[in-house]
Amino acid sequence: MSNNVMIPVLTIRSVELGDCEAVTGLLREVGYPMTCGVMKEVMGTTQEDSQANMMVAEMDGRVVGVIGMHTAQSLAYPDPAVQITMLVVSGEYRGEGIGKRLVSCGEEWGRAQGCYHLFITGANNRIKQVEARAFYNRIGFEKQGYRFSKKLR
Repeated sequence: MSNNVMIPVLTIRSVELGDCEAVTGLLREVGYPMTCGVMKEVMGTTQEDSQANMMVAEMDGRVVGVIGMHTAQSLAYPDPAVQITMLVVSGEYRGEGIGKRLVSCGEEWGRAQGCYHLFITGANNRIKQVEARAFYNRIGFEKQGYRFSKKLR
């Protein structure tokens, strides 16, 4: 008698407009007040911009993670770099390597764009995101300074 166990397959692919509800839900899960309408605009803009990319992690037909990124150049990174603008994995799937796989796909995309660095700014600033900072440390990111910001409106 054999024990057949179905192992869910993780697929990482480019975002599609039909992913709007799922991606909006992921962002709300981590406290971003996102609407599906705004997310559709973001997705549309990303799809039209060769310097931006958004991918989702899908398991058994369900979106369980998302990464958004764009190329950037600044004095801090004189060589072309990729900035991760969003990275969220559904709470019930955290700790299973999905975030690491999404970042790995982001690294591949960045290299294909001619970039030399990958960075994220949000995870260093919020004390409540200790878990996120620990994740980035585990996968090879190094903390480099702090960000200051000021609202203009």
